[in-house]
Amino acid sequence: MTLDVLGRAPGLARLAERARTGQLSQSLLLVGPEGSGKEAAAFALAEIALSRDVADAEGALRKAAELQHPDLLYVFPAETGLKIDDYRELLRGKSQDPLSRMRQPGNAIISIGDADDPHPATVRAIRRFVELHPFESQHRVVVVGDAHRMNRAAANALLKTLEEPPPTALLILCTHQPHLLPLTIRSRCARVMVPPLTEQALAEHLTERHGLSVPDAARIATVSGANARRAIDMIDPSSRELSDWSAEVFEALVAGRRVALLKAAEAAPKMKAKKGGDASLSAGRDVAVRLIDFLVADLLSVARLAEGAQLAPASKQRLAAHAGRLDSRRATSMASDLMRARSDVMRNVNVALVLTDTFQRICDTEGKDAAWPR
Repeated sequence: MTLDVLGRAPGLARLAERARTGQLSQSLLLVGPEGSGKEAAAFALAEIALSRDVADAEGALRKAAELQHPDLLYVFPAETGLKIDDYRELLRGKSQDPLSRMRQPGNAIISIGDADDPHPATVRAIRRFVELHPFESQHRVVVVGDAHRMNRAAANALLKTLEEPPPTALLILCTHQPHLLPLTIRSRCARVMVPPLTEQALAEHLTERHGLSVPDAARIATVSGANARRAIDMIDPSSRELSDWSAEVFEALVAGRRVALLKAAEAAPKMKAKKGGDASLSAGRDVAVRLIDFLVADLLSVARLAEGAQLAPASKQRLAAHAGRLDSRRATSMASDLMRARSDVMRNVNVALVLTDTFQRICDTEGKDAAWPR
């Protein structure tokens, strides 16, 4: 992968060195914001550990990167009774971009698993896996994504393995909500903080790994808040259509084109739901929420630019003209109005009314200033 997931933070770099020298702790807890690349870092550590002191290091690296190494197990929140073929298909998708999220139901958990035949994404599968002697490496490595989504029975079962891990076992737990893990589990793992990705690094990754244009990648990195999971959710064609449309709405917002804004308010609730959106929302509300997210991200970027902050070159080029038309105060005020609208949209069934009222209020308020066009 193009992103240097281990070299971007001192703590991760130290882990990489310990993995190379065989001094890695048997139980690690990687903690950082959602979409910060914790699982990608865990897989990179696994690659180092599995390729160390083996005859075919290159082959071990390749198999680990493809999540096909016999001494590597990846566990994640999964639907009950996940079939092995479905599990392998999910692994193929994850190996294509370790920064992406697993496509499983939002209420999926990491369960303890059936005693006789646990599916691979369960704690009983972990315990059976680490008890076996390594096939090709010196270790049996387990990566647990979103570890905070273990239920109580699973957490208690995993605790037994963490208390007395087999000598060849290496367990790497990843979470953005460590407080949801039992203290007993947290206390038995060496905790390492994973910093958030920068917008620049994520934008470069989206360009190199997913083929996005530099401007598209920069905008999605900004709108996602540098959350890689969310950014990758947004790069399917339908989301990119929404991105293009929101850019048009943004132009109308900055120019104060009231008619165009009112048309946008009427159009949003009639659009289809976008892949990667919030499944808990209706289609119209989901589109409106994501439109607002794009608009707010652009407004806040304009505010930062007006204050002299440095943006990614692509973002600066796209937004520089607007920084001359909106000062930081105006841009921030408009963003605040839109965030209040976002809160209303989340609970108000009349999406068009909320957006219409907000756009009207922005036009009426900002239009009082002669420097802001009506």
